[in-house]
Parts: sequence; C-alpha cells; structure tokens
Amino acid sequence: MDESLRQVIFETFSDVFEKMFFTFLEPLSAVPASEQVGDAGKFILAEISYSGGNNGNFCFYFPWELAKNITINFLGVEDEDVKLSQIADTAAETANMAIGSLLGKLDPKGQSSLAIPKARELVDFAPVSLSADAETCMFNTEFGILYVKGRHE
Repeated sequence: MDESLRQVIFETFSDVFEKMFFTFLEPLSAVPASEQVGDAGKFILAEISYSGGNNGNFCFYFPWELAKNITINFLGVEDEDVKLSQIADTAAETANMAIGSLLGKLDPKGQSSLAIPKARELVDFAPVSLSADAETCMFNTEFGILYVKGRHE
C-alpha cells in the first residue's frame, strides 16, 4: 500500500473512531510481536466495497472486545445487554463511516459510491497472516489490534 494512502487512512480512521466511538487508535507501523497479536480468537469481520471514480474494498477485522466496546459506546447499551446482531451491525456501520470519510478525502468530487457493508462473526480466527500483509493497516487499541486490509484502485 502506498505510504501516503496509509497515512490518510490512519488519520481518517483515528478521527472517526475517536469522535463516534470514544475509542483511540494508535497506528502500528511495524508488525507487532507475536504476544501482541495473540492466539486465535473471536473476531468480527466487516467488509465494504466502493466503485465509481475510485474502486476498492476494505475488510475490518475487529477483535471481539473492541467490537463489543464500540457497540456499547455507540448505542449506549449496557455490557450485559449487548447482542451479537448489534455488534455486527455496529461493525458494518463503522466500516461504512470510516470508508465514507476516507472517500471524502480521496474522491472530493463524489464520483465513488459505497456498497452496503456486511459483517459476520469469525470464530478461532488467527490474524497472523494479516500482520505480515503489506495491504494491511494495523491499529493498537486498549481492546486489541484492529486490522484493516484494503485495496484501492
């Protein structure tokens, strides 16, 4: 991924997460140590694509605790009341907001249009392959590492 695009992604996503979910993202520029990546666990995958002036797609891999936390912050529900369907919907909406904001910067004439985001639960997912992929942006949070794999044409 082009370094200037990576920087715009880091800035844009950090802004969206802070304002909408009260969650701070710390961009990781290097592959994290294996103890930071952790073992396989439960993740929420949110996918969104866009086409028009620019084409591409992004996949957000939310560690379960991060996905749950942004849902609690966004919906204002209690921890014990949050449901999987709400977590998946919030992850999809997060992808929508983050990529919508990114396209506002990359496509100021508004020629690109977003597809409807989709989200699903991943059980026993191991993010090791993502951390070594050049197309992946990684963000450290207090609830684990958020992995975002993108393709932008």
